[in-house]
Amino acid sequence: MRQLLHTGVLRGTSDFISLEAEWNELYENCPRATPFQSWAWLYSWWEYYNRGYGLRLIMVRDRDGLLVGLLPLMVRRQLGFGRLILLGDLVGGGLSTPYKDILAREGWEEEVAEAGARALRELGGWWVADLRELLPQAAAWDLFRKWDGPRTSISSTNNLFTYAKSWEELLRSLSAKARKSARNTLRRLEKDGVRYVPAGPGEDAERAARRLVALHRELWRGRRIEAEILTARHEAFVVAAARRTTARGIGRISEFRRDDTVIVSQFLLFDKDFVDTYAIGASQEARRRYQFNTLGNWDAMNVARERDVAHVSFGDPAGDKVRWGDEVIPSHRAILGRNSAFWITYAAYHALCDGYYSLRSEASLYAHSEHAPWWLKRATSTYYALQSYAYSEDAPRWLKRATDRYWALRHEYGYWALRYKYELSRARRETRRSSNASRRPR
Repeated sequence: MRQLLHTGVLRGTSDFISLEAEWNELYENCPRATPFQSWAWLYSWWEYYNRGYGLRLIMVRDRDGLLVGLLPLMVRRQLGFGRLILLGDLVGGGLSTPYKDILAREGWEEEVAEAGARALRELGGWWVADLRELLPQAAAWDLFRKWDGPRTSISSTNNLFTYAKSWEELLRSLSAKARKSARNTLRRLEKDGVRYVPAGPGEDAERAARRLVALHRELWRGRRIEAEILTARHEAFVVAAARRTTARGIGRISEFRRDDTVIVSQFLLFDKDFVDTYAIGASQEARRRYQFNTLGNWDAMNVARERDVAHVSFGDPAGDKVRWGDEVIPSHRAILGRNSAFWITYAAYHALCDGYYSLRSEASLYAHSEHAPWWLKRATSTYYALQSYAYSEDAPRWLKRATDRYWALRHEYGYWALRYKYELSRARRETRRSSNASRRPR
């Protein structure tokens, strides 16, 4: 006989803190969870990015009180429109947690999905639940299948993975030119006396995280960079996440030191069957002298082999990363609706947007592949060089100001932004009209 599970909702930060021990125990018993579902990661995110969101942690327990499932959600309200999203999803641009999901204890997946769907129906204050960047194996798809209201899934982003293998095996999968270049990088590293030093826990991890953020900013200096990366809030988040994940043994910062100076730094997250290259930074000198991505990939492969995991994630398949991957795995967004009026508008808008960006991603993937013709590679390189010029140190000040103004105007008044506002206002009118009609005496 199947057990009836009980659900509850936590809404306060103090409740989030008090759930740490139970969350950690549940996470250890969720085979499909990645480090991005750990308490260490998500609490660090919430600690610095909670402004504008309402916490909604839906707990699922058995009759003995054991935590068997957890839906880490937030509610975002804009102009009276309530939207549920997964914890770590930064709305309106900026940096968002990848590979989001819910947690379901092994052997309880179906029951957790049913109880979670029931809890969502009972939870007020939302019209659409938008669960983004779900991998094919995500536990949230069980919840999606159990939802009996309006629902759809839309292709979202592409993710580049490679199978864990020895360094020599990985090099053999590259072209002769790329293979030679990677080997030359490691030889030059050894000749220069560069040492590989993983950061330890506690204050060591915090200091390493600050160096990583500084090197990441230096690496992107003069090029278009996400504005959030330049904020003190982002640095504080990375420091907290590095400290907590290192202490839990699911993350670490690897540093490449020349004498006493860190020239390349990488933040890796790993657990179960998964290693993710979350962020990398390099000095301008290291960028000129070494292929810093080769060093990051060498580090990730070594960690994967040490921990006997099957996959390494390189994230977005853009640029030179493409040649290192074995497989591009698409992620999707699952959109659930409380009623059809809001859901249809919201889903249709995002289907159009995501379809456009998916097509762009596929084109970019081909343009950077080794199979693309030389003229396409040259045209792509020229395009990105021109696009980056406006953010370079050589660009005139008026061009930088004009470029920033263009992106600000496009974000606020571009076609998709205006279309979204129009469709949202139309859906509200239809909902009010239906509500007024139902209240009229017959």
